Amino acid sequence: MKVLVTGAGGFLGKRIAESLLRMGATDLRLHFRQRPPAGMIENLRQQFPQAAIESAQANLLAQDTLQALVSGVQCIVHAAAGMRGAAADMFANTVVATRNLLDAAGAQKVQRIVLISSFSVYHAETLAPNAVLDETTPIEAVGVERGSYGYAKTRQEHLFLDYRQRFGFESVILRPGVIYGPGGGALSSRVGIKALGFFFSLGGKALLPLTYVDNCADAVAQAALKAPAGSAFNVVDDDIPTCKAYLNAYTQSVEKLRCIPVPHWAFLWGSKMLVRYHRKSKGQLPAVFTPYVVNSMYRPLRYSNAALKAIGWQQRVSTSEGLKTTFRYLRDAL
Repeated sequence: MKVLVTGAGGFLGKRIAESLLRMGATDLRLHFRQRPPAGMIENLRQQFPQAAIESAQANLLAQDTLQALVSGVQCIVHAAAGMRGAAADMFANTVVATRNLLDAAGAQKVQRIVLISSFSVYHAETLAPNAVLDETTPIEAVGVERGSYGYAKTRQEHLFLDYRQRFGFESVILRPGVIYGPGGGALSSRVGIKALGFFFSLGGKALLPLTYVDNCADAVAQAALKAPAGSAFNVVDDDIPTCKAYLNAYTQSVEKLRCIPVPHWAFLWGSKMLVRYHRKSKGQLPAVFTPYVVNSMYRPLRYSNAALKAIGWQQRVSTSEGLKTTFRYLRDAL
């Protein structure tokens, strides 16, 4: 089975390629928007000499290049997405790019497509404190209240499900929590934000749904090769810390921060005031944190990875080791 991995030069995509090869895939086509990272293809060929590994360059916004990209492919692992930038760019690189890819995949009759989605698609705002967020939790109907990234990922997933009905391909969806590791970001907005020379600690005692990048890549590979059609999986590690515990470990291991803890009730009240001023000022101050966002992202919840374990996934890198490795990388980067 020839597997195409889109976004193979990204933080997660590079690891997905390696995990697929470790789990027995022998025919990979790795997609890059520009050139592969220096030495990546050569290193993979050296580690896995029995596998056929090819690279393909394409802009997913350029429809006329995508028929060749997916030709001869039986499975697509779609990891490419817009992660930052203006809202319009994020939408284009996530939703429009996915539509173009699925059009080409449908024309070429690709059998199986695996989508890397996100926790941000879940309609978590109505969950009770300490409830379990799992695959039975519904996804957002629109997602616009979750911000630019959440909206783009929600529209992407709805689009994916619409195309599955249209073309009948086997679908698998993975929804990672906060992916971390060397090369990734330091402090998720779930933990807090830096502003005015301070770090405002927002997550407090809420669990931080971490997944180490290698563990996440293993989950994607396991699902791509073994999961039944139509399935969806949370991707979150075991023994995850609270936001407060993560922040304490970060400040001890990486850098000192002037932290101001913001209790959930105060954060929620402040978000209401922000929305009120946003309306009064006619948008002069963006309403980044709304009550909907605060209740969706910062309410204490529990997270299940039972469905992922049921298809054979095991956490390869422990949370303690993942944090130690990540903090060492971040400290050296400073």
